[in-house]
Parts: sequence; C-alpha cells; structure tokens
Amino acid sequence: MTAPTAGRDAALRTPGAILLLSCYELGHTPLGLASPAAFLRAAGFAPALQDLSTDRLDAAQVAQARLVGVSVPMHTALRLGLQAARRVRALNPAAHLCFYGLYAGLNAELLLGGPPGAAPPADSIIGGEYEPALVALAQALAACDERPSAPGLALRGHPAPPRLARTDFLPPVRSGLRPLADYARLEGPAGTRTVGYTEASRGCKHLCRHCPIPPAYGGRFFVVPRSVVLADVAALVAAGAEHLTFGDPDFLNGPGHALALVRT
Repeated sequence: MTAPTAGRDAALRTPGAILLLSCYELGHTPLGLASPAAFLRAAGFAPALQDLSTDRLDAAQVAQARLVGVSVPMHTALRLGLQAARRVRALNPAAHLCFYGLYAGLNAELLLGGPPGAAPPADSIIGGEYEPALVALAQALAACDERPSAPGLALRGHPAPPRLARTDFLPPVRSGLRPLADYARLEGPAGTRTVGYTEASRGCKHLCRHCPIPPAYGGRFFVVPRSVVLADVAALVAAGAEHLTFGDPDFLNGPGHALALVRT
C-alpha cells in the first residue's frame, strides 16, 4: 500500500496541482496569495497563483488542479470569489474548493451550506490565521484523507472556530504574480511611485461594532516578526517598490513593534 500512497502524495506536489486564487485586494499585489504560497512551498508543494483582478481565470490551470484555494480577505473578494468558484466547479468538479481568510469564517453558513437543493460553494473553509491549516489540508488531500482535520479548518457538517494562535510566519513569495508596476501606484507632487504592500500585524485589539474583524479575532492580534517584515520589505524594494503601504487593521495595535519597524 505504500507505493500508491506515495504516488498520490507526489501528484499533489506537482506544479499546479494546488491553485490559489485572489479576486480583490484593493489594487495591491495580493498578500492572500503570497503568504500561503510561501508556507505551501516550504512544505514541498508547488502552488500556481492567479490574481483575477489583473488576469482572466486560466481554465487550463483550473482543470489540472486538485486543490483550489480562494482568498477572501474582504467582502468584495467574497462576492467575486463566489463567481469564480462557480466557474471552477464547472471546469473541474472533482477539485477540492477551499475558501480561506477573514470572510471565509464569517460566512461559513453561506459557503458550506447554500440554498436548499444546491451544492455548497465550498468543500471547506479556513478562518483566522489560515496558512498552517491550508498546509494541513493539502497534506491530508495528498494522503487521500477524506476528513482532514486542523485548527481553523471547517468542512461540510463539521464547523470549526477560526484559528487564533501564533503563526511562525514566513516571508511572502510573490513569484508567479504580475510585477508591482501593474498594481496601484501613489500619485503625488513628485510624480507617480510604485507601491509595495505588506502587513506587520493581524487581528485587532479593538472591538468596534462596525468592523468585521472582532467577530473573527475577538480582540486578539498577532504581530508578524520584524525579521519577516523586513525581509518582505527588502524583496518589495528589490522588485521596484518606491513607497510602502502597511495594511494592518490598526498599525498601532502594538506601538513598540510598529514604530520600531518604521524606524528601521
């Protein structure tokens, strides 16, 4: 039985067997692809990345994927992601479809339930700090585990709260995406500048009622280690960034961490 299992594992580790999709991240290079790509590659997988805010869905890539992950960090991404998921289902009904990110957990009933008589949009969802659970899902599918289990990973009929635990972050990997110059730019008196986007923390210590983050994080936040942020910044500058945007829900959740980063 060892050889068939090894064969299945190798199949999911072939380039493109995992496909990560982003639909909307406010015009910047999608961190919702770059961060999980780093984790998956570190685990021996070779995910393909598609940013549907800049390119059409690649039907050939969808057809060869066994696991398709849809990044949904905000409401607009969720609405567009649902449209993309319908197209993925039509092109490759056998693929496992996972929604991950802030709006995955907040919309579990929609994504794993759906209207009566209709197939749910997703096979699984991951809320909270999603990267480790996405790797665990890929590893389980590689081993043909029909009911994968990991903190934050919810399946049809098996709900799970968001994963709220510290993550050993890795510098994001943006290879396979368009260059920074194809994304949003900063316009000012000195002209137009190419923008790089990163994050120094996740979650938020505040409980503002208008915000979608408290229902997922409950007042908790997690800092991204300074070494990881600085490595990402260096990579962005090397890729042509002339201005940096930090997308933290509240950059001053941890003032000591944030200010030290800015000074560095």
